[in-house]
Amino acid sequence: MKPAAQPRALLAAGAASAALALLTTTACGGVDTGGSGSGEQEITVTAFAGAWGDLFQESFVEPFERETGITVNVVTGADADWLTRLRAADGSNAPFDVVALTSETFHQAVSNDVLQPLDTGRIENWDQLNSVLVDQSAVDGEFYGAPLTTGSNGLLYRTDEISDPPRDWNDIFDEEYCGHVALPPLTYNAGLQFFSALVAQDGGELSDPGDVDRAFEKLEQLKGCVSAYPADAGSVATVLQNGDAWIVPFWDGRAFAMEAEGEPIGFSYPESGAVGALTSYYIPAGAPNADAAYEFLDYLTNAEYQRAFGEGTFYAAGNDTIDYSPEFDAKVEHGDDVYQDFTWVDYAAATPNLNEWQQRWNEIFR
Repeated sequence: MKPAAQPRALLAAGAASAALALLTTTACGGVDTGGSGSGEQEITVTAFAGAWGDLFQESFVEPFERETGITVNVVTGADADWLTRLRAADGSNAPFDVVALTSETFHQAVSNDVLQPLDTGRIENWDQLNSVLVDQSAVDGEFYGAPLTTGSNGLLYRTDEISDPPRDWNDIFDEEYCGHVALPPLTYNAGLQFFSALVAQDGGELSDPGDVDRAFEKLEQLKGCVSAYPADAGSVATVLQNGDAWIVPFWDGRAFAMEAEGEPIGFSYPESGAVGALTSYYIPAGAPNADAAYEFLDYLTNAEYQRAFGEGTFYAAGNDTIDYSPEFDAKVEHGDDVYQDFTWVDYAAATPNLNEWQQRWNEIFR
């Protein structure tokens, strides 16, 4: 909301979802040109581990280092870990200059005062960014994040077991899938997004307790039918690849990457609407190299670099001016009309209730 060497087009094998790898730091070989100040400059930037991070370095870090002379230290891992480190810093001397967060961790970060609002006038490509996606990283009129990629949470399924593709969210409840459903928990982005879809498909809202109750009643229909409860991207891939499950609510980019690797995987965009998933980049409060961080955001939001990254991960990028390949356009649903029709998780309603909702979920499935 990603992992050996592979053809570049397949580097999306672990995209969008946060791989739960140990945090490691790698320097990416910048050179000191002396062009941006006295002495060598460095910044620290996070990237999801695995192939996602590999393509991130190729698409953004390498041209940035080459053209600015600023060294980028890339910290790979998952955004929950990065948020923990930002909380520990408490807004002073942050461990990162630029940090990737999904929508869930973004809202937690804002509530903990560990991010600074962006000075959008310092980002050259700001006006090219999709306004719907930009608004998803705004709070109280302040813009915090520059959108990198967005995905659709729909239904990923095995094509060798399901010949008639699912068309909408309710299809996951079909008796023919009983015993073969993978269901992520609510504490994982994919699971909360699916739950939001169940609430929204009948016109409900996460802020309405009655609508939430009805979604839980719907979930009870899956009791005894769930074969796996994957809580990270790697686990989702494993249970599908092993045949432990045939269908799971998950992201389009991940499905298309698995398909490109030769897996019998398909993806359905639900007719009643997919749920939006977004990864944006932020500057933490107390970032030690804010000026260079803004320079990096210029590269991160550039249409040329975003196109390479988006097509490599099978996720649409935040810059609206990108001219994607015909193959990408035919496969991946994207654009303003798509984003406006998304169900977006209401984190203001979900975050304070998430522990209670997960307990209710556990009572059904554990």
